[in-house]
Amino acid sequence: MANKAKTAVFGGSGMLGSAVVRRLEAKGYKNIYAVSKDTEFDLLNKQMVDDFLKNIQPEYLFMVAGLVGGILANSTRQADFLYQNALMILYTLESVKEHSPKTKILYTGSTCIYPKENPQPIHESRFMTGPLEETNKGYAVAKGTGIVACQLYRDQYGINAIEAMPTNMYGPKDNYNLQNSHFFAATIKKMVTAKKEGVVPVFWGTGKPRREALYVEDCADALIYLIENYNKPEIVNVGTGTDNTIAEYVETVRKLVDYNGEIKWDAAKPDGMYQKLTDVAYLKTIMPEYKPRSFEEGAEHILKTEFGF
Repeated sequence: MANKAKTAVFGGSGMLGSAVVRRLEAKGYKNIYAVSKDTEFDLLNKQMVDDFLKNIQPEYLFMVAGLVGGILANSTRQADFLYQNALMILYTLESVKEHSPKTKILYTGSTCIYPKENPQPIHESRFMTGPLEETNKGYAVAKGTGIVACQLYRDQYGINAIEAMPTNMYGPKDNYNLQNSHFFAATIKKMVTAKKEGVVPVFWGTGKPRREALYVEDCADALIYLIENYNKPEIVNVGTGTDNTIAEYVETVRKLVDYNGEIKWDAAKPDGMYQKLTDVAYLKTIMPEYKPRSFEEGAEHILKTEFGF
């Protein structure tokens, strides 16, 4: 059955935003407004945000836009990540309050909001309980600002804003630029290049830190379920509940592309947090059927569809 609810996706051309759009379409949503820089929509322009919400007044709004990048980009552009990501959500919330107060917002933060040191897996209650990882402090503070802002606008103005914290994602439309890509995209790109061109792939750090890997469309399904069914101020982790070492992910991709050559590790580069495994028990109480796919399954699909392997 067609769902006629007006639904906006801020950041609709990015990896997560485009996955949300695809999954909305698969669920029968018909009135989807996907906006991003690709459609000349600038979330740092308050007037543009005002005009959109005043004219459209969507029932649902997925706020998944943001300035994102891997450890290199995060560590070298800290101020940019803080400024842009904080302003995007603040402008959005203020504009919803002024022009479309019945709009329900789903805001995506990040598991980097949690302290550098945590009991594992990381429960939602760990937010704002300790010092942050230095290499992505700007991004983490901006995302934390967005969470608190959603809760305060809910309390003061009655805005129905909910907050989801996705873990590390990969999938279609990922960024494969090695200057600012995330680890999973960079690993796939480096291994494909190694297989095709014989270039020895070099990976940052020791390979020992552990990470989750969430296929982006599994995340999108969870976000859609939350915006349809969840109405509380408490943040919700969206992860996998399992993790592997960086080296194990590299080895998985190596096998999938059938690369048998040398691999180098640059131990002079930072590892980042040793482990940040998310506790997804709360999400499973809301969405009992949640079961994300394995990294091997997801990576195999990406290699076929994006790189022809």
